[in-house]
Amino acid sequence: MTVGLAEEISVPEAVRQILTRSYPVYQSLKMRVVNFHALAELIQPEVKEMTHRDASINTLVVAIKRFSDTLDSMKKLEVGNVLDNARISLTSGIVDLTIKAPRAEFSKIVRDVSEIGAELSEFPHIFPLATSIKLIVPDEDYEKIKEKLGHFTKGPLIHAAKLTLRMSPSAEMTSGIASYLTELLYRNGVNIYDAFLGYGDIIMVVDDRDGPQAYEILQREVNRQALKA
Repeated sequence: MTVGLAEEISVPEAVRQILTRSYPVYQSLKMRVVNFHALAELIQPEVKEMTHRDASINTLVVAIKRFSDTLDSMKKLEVGNVLDNARISLTSGIVDLTIKAPRAEFSKIVRDVSEIGAELSEFPHIFPLATSIKLIVPDEDYEKIKEKLGHFTKGPLIHAAKLTLRMSPSAEMTSGIASYLTELLYRNGVNIYDAFLGYGDIIMVVDDRDGPQAYEILQREVNRQALKA
């Protein structure tokens, strides 16, 4: 994954992340039993926090509708060999750390982390959001990160496992691949804390106890598709 400052998150992307992380809402959207206007009102504050901008209810309804339509398309999606040749790795003992900071401080946070990069077991994944930065780091590096960034406000801290999928070039261009993977894990009882998409890589953060099961589910699907190819 690329380390550095990303473009400010869009309203549709914020809506997608919020709805994907809420399993009951996700399932209700699939079953078409959700009032879009009521859901828009419910997520409006969180969208504002993530995007740092005001989004009208109508704008959110449109974004929710488009996300819902992608779920319908997933029912018809021919995944084919989308996971063929994918490589999966599982890393347990991971900390999913949120650093609360104004965007003007993001560059300093990245510089501070970079300064101690050589002391860490591996360089952390850094994901800038609207009003915070998400760090995915090994447990053993957490204290060093905490000491270096002690002057910043810490948000939620999650002890988790990290699944990294290195996709084939053809899979990168497959529409709906992220929804397909999250749905695959959801169906098997694995809830996803965070998911990050990059060029060729997909990183999913799950509960540490669910890591081995999630790995087995994904690897089984890779093997199944390899047999079909």
